Amino acid sequence: MNCPARVTLDAAQLAFFDALPAGAPSVQSELGCELELGHEGSHAALGQQVDATMWWIQWTLSASEVNPYTWCPGRQVAPVVDRDELECSLFIGHPGEHSSTGRSRQDSRAS
Repeated sequence: MNCPARVTLDAAQLAFFDALPAGAPSVQSELGCELELGHEGSHAALGQQVDATMWWIQWTLSASEVNPYTWCPGRQVAPVVDRDELECSLFIGHPGEHSSTGRSRQDSRAS
């Protein structure tokens, strides 16, 4: 189960994402935390991916920022670019359990 926290991007953050290469799809103005329920530290949501760089929004109760990361190497056997093919669809160094868009957390714990 994911953390229920949500963030609304400010005008500067939306402008940053709009300035990324044209091949990148538009980002939503409100995002939900993709980390597990009860995680430590900042909340995080993927804002955009451009090539091998993922731009994650990280926030607390008082601030939010956009940070570049690469994919978490958790249980990956080969480099993958498509998020749906990842064993873990979070950023490198994320807190808590690995997460996948293609599999539930329960499935990932069983492996």
